[in-house]
Amino acid sequence: MVDWKPLKRWLFTTNHKDIGILYLLTSLYFFVTAGLFALTFRFQLAVPSNTFLQPDEYNQLVTTHGLLMLLWVITPLGAAFANYFVPIQIGARDMAFPRLNALSYWVYLASGMLALSSFFAGGGTADWGWTTYAPLNTVEFSPAVGGSMMGLALMLLMASSIVSTVNFLVTIFRLRAPGMSLVRLPLFTWGWIFTSLLMLWAFPAFVSALSLLVADRAFGTVFFTSTQGGPLLWDHMFWFFGHPEVYVLLLPGFAIVGDLFSTFSRRPLYAKKIIIACLAIASILSFTVWAHHMFMTGISQSLLEAFNVTTELISIPFAIIVIAYIFTLRGGSIRFTTPMLFAVGALGLFIIGGVTGVFNSSVALDTAFRGTFWVVGHFHYTIVGGGLTGLFGGLYYWFPKITGRMYSERLGKIHFAIYMVGFNLLYFPMHLLYDMPRRIFKYDASTGWGPINLLITIGGFTFGISQLIMFANLLWSARRGPAADKDPWGGYSLEWGIPSPPPEFNFPEGVPVISASGVTFRPSTPAMANGGQAMADGGHANGGHAYVSHEDEFGEEHWSHWPIVVAAGAGIALWGLLMGLPALFLGTGVLAVALVGWGRESLRGRSEVPVEATGEKWPFDRLENLSLGMWIFVFGEIAFFGTLFGAFVFLRMNSPLTGFVWPRPGEVHNIFWGGFNTIVLLTSGLTMVFALTFARRGSYRGLQASLVATFALGAFFMVNKAFEWNELFTNGFTFSTSSASSIYYVLTGVHGAHVVAGLTALVYLMVKALKAGSVKQASGAVEIFGIYWGMVDAVWVFLFPLLYLL
Repeated sequence: MVDWKPLKRWLFTTNHKDIGILYLLTSLYFFVTAGLFALTFRFQLAVPSNTFLQPDEYNQLVTTHGLLMLLWVITPLGAAFANYFVPIQIGARDMAFPRLNALSYWVYLASGMLALSSFFAGGGTADWGWTTYAPLNTVEFSPAVGGSMMGLALMLLMASSIVSTVNFLVTIFRLRAPGMSLVRLPLFTWGWIFTSLLMLWAFPAFVSALSLLVADRAFGTVFFTSTQGGPLLWDHMFWFFGHPEVYVLLLPGFAIVGDLFSTFSRRPLYAKKIIIACLAIASILSFTVWAHHMFMTGISQSLLEAFNVTTELISIPFAIIVIAYIFTLRGGSIRFTTPMLFAVGALGLFIIGGVTGVFNSSVALDTAFRGTFWVVGHFHYTIVGGGLTGLFGGLYYWFPKITGRMYSERLGKIHFAIYMVGFNLLYFPMHLLYDMPRRIFKYDASTGWGPINLLITIGGFTFGISQLIMFANLLWSARRGPAADKDPWGGYSLEWGIPSPPPEFNFPEGVPVISASGVTFRPSTPAMANGGQAMADGGHANGGHAYVSHEDEFGEEHWSHWPIVVAAGAGIALWGLLMGLPALFLGTGVLAVALVGWGRESLRGRSEVPVEATGEKWPFDRLENLSLGMWIFVFGEIAFFGTLFGAFVFLRMNSPLTGFVWPRPGEVHNIFWGGFNTIVLLTSGLTMVFALTFARRGSYRGLQASLVATFALGAFFMVNKAFEWNELFTNGFTFSTSSASSIYYVLTGVHGAHVVAGLTALVYLMVKALKAGSVKQASGAVEIFGIYWGMVDAVWVFLFPLLYLL
């Protein structure tokens, strides 16, 4: 009989290390795919007047290569190491929300499959470049359904990343071991904190831009085809996400470099607190530099000067970090192992990328270099050189811990040597092509670009060959490499004090306790220290640590098959949104069944495990895991709706400049019905306050009545909104009537989707209150939902005057 347990483990696991390995393998698969795309279009550019690829084929390969490398390779590769090692480095047994962690991975995989499947849609995939510039992203210039499919894949990927971000921040701030203060965290964990904060603010902003794009392509709105919006609206929305995304790509690998320097020089990281402060400053400044990508778009001179300054300022914290890294090596006993070589290489390549980037902060030089291969070279030196190269150092560094085996050091160093030769042959000559446009698929021999392009292509294939050496080395070593000690490098962080590979719940000796003198272990107990109640999905009421006996490891009680089913349902539903109703209904049905199953699993308490209420929780001592998670999610929602509000303001302010007359208050929208609906929704917020009050007092009838009233009012709000939409459509105010109609339907539509999501959660909440052993046990869930519902009400408080009164 076939033993299906190993397969079921990987499909249904919620353990953070298993999820990390899944992220690792999947990101490397997309790395190979994106790399093959790059070699294909580099072959096209190797010689003048090449006819190997047609224009649409070239554009599709360039677009998909860029999107895959940036969003499906580098960021998830960092997430792979974060999933595996951040919980260990902070002294936790797992992530705060294990099932959500699994869901994040499966949604990531579903988004990647949706993106790749767009190649097989009629007309091929997106062909507008990774920046998705308007009007190239519109149906007029890119009519293929594959483009819309890529847009939906990106939205699905952003959802995965946002859920993962919430999980990581709760885990790091609430589940640290006793004595693990924030300043004692390894630099990689700090780097992931700032990466998560950047994703929390930037990715929802990108979702808002994608929402407008998909609305244009699928529903006929006119955001990027009207003169009020057009290319400039997309530029602002995209680059507000796009430049912080640069640091999302850079920080994980760059932080690993710091940890590797410390480990292999046998010296503590120089000026660690200053490095952390510089990472924080750079993260904040990253949201103030987006318009340096728009110096040639006609924005005002004052804005040009302001973004010129902020672009130069952001180089200062990174210069300080580079100096601190170099001082870490000073006087150290340096061991040039393969991870250390990649760390040194990453720092050197990043310095080159940083120097070339300073040129782009100048308005005059940027005008000359914009849209040329100079920018391509600079970007790859920064992101691939500083980010991906550092991540490869991390891969070699942690390979013995993950597999329990050592790799071939000789092959690792050969990989590094060929990697560096190929990298610099590939990207440095691009700076010499400062007069070659970056978005052409063919050029004439008379330009003189042929020899340099041939050299670049040779470098690309050399770079690709180096990766084959890495894969061969690691695949062979994972099966046949010599056994690794638990600490082959003399590392200082907690992962090097446990077996290789680590046991399922990380610390077999008990709870780690960190102090100035070192790490000791306190025996774990099966009972909770304070008798608190563990909460579903691994979110513990007291935010402490959960430990189980070693005999329970790898047990099926910690599996859940609903995350993969939810991801499959969501992927099929989005695919069906473009391909036809049968697939849409199938995906929606699968998603509904999965959500019901997830809720039933939570009600049965399958995720509950014993909790030991110890650990560092500053600065969120008074918040429970789920409460903190909801507040973090709401923070991301502010970015989402804030960007949409920004689009509204942009369209409204541009209207007089383009001759469009925005509808006057009361001309299109019925102010009375809008005001009445406002009262209905705000009253539902009041009934939620009553629900929480009754829950804390232990009044079951009061709780149920308040929840039912909240549901009824929310449903009534949606019914009124549906009638309003129907009346507007009847009167000719449709999605495509004008930019005013387009923004109205998107704003009220996404808000309505949030209301429907809240009503769905309310059903679960009413069932939970019905089945709770005591009403007070349900008060935590009521409070968490109240935070969400308050956000929904607050958004409408802004929407009503914007859409009806101004």
